[in-house]
Amino acid sequence: MKEATLDARLKAAAEYVRQGAVFADIGTDHAYLPIYLIQHGIISRAVAADIAKGPLDSARAHAREFALEDKIEFYLTDGLDGLDRLGITDVAVCGMGGELISMLIDRAPFLKNSDIRLILQPMSKQELLRAFLAKNGFKILSERVGSAAGHTYSCICAEYCGAPYSLDTLSLYVGDPIIENETDRNNFALMLDKKEKAFRKRFDGKKKAGESADEEEALLRACEERRKKLYENT
Repeated sequence: MKEATLDARLKAAAEYVRQGAVFADIGTDHAYLPIYLIQHGIISRAVAADIAKGPLDSARAHAREFALEDKIEFYLTDGLDGLDRLGITDVAVCGMGGELISMLIDRAPFLKNSDIRLILQPMSKQELLRAFLAKNGFKILSERVGSAAGHTYSCICAEYCGAPYSLDTLSLYVGDPIIENETDRNNFALMLDKKEKAFRKRFDGKKKAGESADEEEALLRACEERRKKLYENT
């Protein structure tokens, strides 16, 4: 049988899926994640959902290539709408902006359940997603940072705890990822570099306009401190 593979970005998401999970892939596109997880015996059932018919048809066709079309339930729906009675335990929302991911979670109250794991990969506005999770009591259990094609990304694993909490401003932007090896360290350093450039641009723009840049100045100092901490034990 043809064997499914994942790129580094989706592999990071797959590693957070629990053994025996009822897995939902939201915005599934080609159903790469469900196919891989079924083939590797990680999940018990899979749900693939997309808002558009074209991508969902592509997902079905891709599943058919692996003779797995009958092992995945396909839903044409907006986010998690209508998926609340399927017994889902692990949910992946990858490749969308942080603001949109937040909106989809907010529209799915059944996710306020400590038995359901969220696996999230915001491609932009990750600070808005982390702020939403903190405000709404979704605890961040773990994060990893990676890079692909010159872009950095975060993979966030979270679950509902019911208690709102706060994050410092820099952590909203870059998280607190696991650093286990040199690759992790280099990826996080790359993310810090990109954020620092963005903060510097904002700082310079505000200064030029005669506006207060206190927040940007604090963020730049925080970047410097985080970078020192990153390398202090190497």
